[in-house]
Amino acid sequence: ESIYVPTGLNLFVDIDSTPKLNLVIVEGSIIFAPDSDPNHERFFDAAYMFISGGLMEVGTEEFPYTSKITITMHGLLSDPYLPIYGNKVIGVRYGTLDMHGIERTPTWTELETTVEAGGTVIVLTEDVDWVAGEMIAIASTSYEPREGEHRTILSIDSTRKIITVDQPFDYKHFAEVQTFGTDGDFIEMRAEVGLLSRNVVYRGDPETSPGTQYGATIFLHSNGDDSLTCRLSYIELTEVGQAFKVGRYAVHFHMIGAVHNSYAKGLGTHQGNNRAFTLHGTHYLRLENNVAYEVKGHTFFIEDAVETNNYIV
Repeated sequence: ESIYVPTGLNLFVDIDSTPKLNLVIVEGSIIFAPDSDPNHERFFDAAYMFISGGLMEVGTEEFPYTSKITITMHGLLSDPYLPIYGNKVIGVRYGTLDMHGIERTPTWTELETTVEAGGTVIVLTEDVDWVAGEMIAIASTSYEPREGEHRTILSIDSTRKIITVDQPFDYKHFAEVQTFGTDGDFIEMRAEVGLLSRNVVYRGDPETSPGTQYGATIFLHSNGDDSLTCRLSYIELTEVGQAFKVGRYAVHFHMIGAVHNSYAKGLGTHQGNNRAFTLHGTHYLRLENNVAYEVKGHTFFIEDAVETNNYIV
């Protein structure tokens, strides 16, 4: 079935699981409520979500979503398209999208010491709030980019710097300070280690997305400066992006102009089929402390070279 939330009405989603919905049109608001138990998990499934002048809220910056939720989008390449926005999508036009998980510190750091192939313990340069059961990724330090690896945290010691993972690494990951010449010039060469897991998950359905390379997208488009707001923080995106399709990226800011109030920070994006973030005809967007791993194509993509005053750190 499809759901329509007209202007002036609010849909409050506080059930543990929904049926697989077809089209959800929001001109009023749809608000997802966390559970009091931080380990409690809820599930929301749909084929299309279209926020037209309304609000979709999964937590706010001041009050993030504090339990667990997985929002799954369903669909195939052959399914009907919403004009411009496509399918298997959260589309926003003249509306507001707020999705905020619990803040994580840091979202990524570096290795303190080299880990050899076959190793299961890594030492980080700083303490982290990561916990057992979460997924991390370590960048390649060779000339072969596919030597990046992901593992699940088995345990972490009391210093919050030493992590044991669930299975040995297949490749060496380098971490040293290299000194050159007689003047003491040096370069720190260390593999980056990123946290991929978050308590708020947005994904393509796991049944079809990996095999078809056709995942979920977030498509943001309105006709005019600051005509929509998209605020994303500390959420996980996986099985996102639609391979070989123009415009079908994990998060796509498309021809909006200025977006002073919008940002994406602290996201963990992995298993992406087509770019992680695309800025097209967009200005004043902030992208901060995001982690992207195993994403096809460019990770941070600025499309036409007319995009100005965007802050990417």
